[in-house]
Amino acid sequence: MLGWFKRQGWGVLGWLAALGLLALLTQWLLYISAPPDDRRAARRHVPDTTMDDFVATGMGVDGRPEHRLRAQRMLHYPDDGSTEFIQPLLTVFQENAPPWQVRAERGLLAKDRDSVWLQDAVRIENPEAEPRLRWRLDTRDLHVKVDEEYAETARPVTIVGETSVTHAVGMKVFLKEGRVQLLAKVKGTYEVNTGQKPKNSLPNAPQP
Repeated sequence: MLGWFKRQGWGVLGWLAALGLLALLTQWLLYISAPPDDRRAARRHVPDTTMDDFVATGMGVDGRPEHRLRAQRMLHYPDDGSTEFIQPLLTVFQENAPPWQVRAERGLLAKDRDSVWLQDAVRIENPEAEPRLRWRLDTRDLHVKVDEEYAETARPVTIVGETSVTHAVGMKVFLKEGRVQLLAKVKGTYEVNTGQKPKNSLPNAPQP
């Protein structure tokens, strides 16, 4: 997710660095010339940039899309460098399998662009997969490590498959491996005619 921030060439980085220095210089000149009340306002947690219908796509080295992030609204906060997303939807594309989708009510991206907190209701699913490989995970307050493609929560979790429903408290998601680890109070219900036994992970989930 968001790997496009790190996959550009040195030429582009050079231009970005120059533009960044120019922006910092401009902000500093505006700051020192502003009245005291305006300076105090600049230190508050208020956005300096907003964008409606936000869309950003991360491309792989082969030129194919790896991730796509959509949000109803994006807000950037200069005091801590964080970025907030309203109604974010992250799509993780796979080479030989249907994509995974991660959606939440709100998302917060840290300044380092590696930590994402998906807040309130969160859903992870692969709705385009064939029924036997289709999963839906519902939880709340999910912490995502972008570069590691790893996520975790301490909140209750519900996982729905073609013939099963599993409940637990606490979850770790290893997207690279297509694996979910449930941490406590695991309970599952399964259709009798499937012959399946309860399980605590998704070993056959498609690999993102």
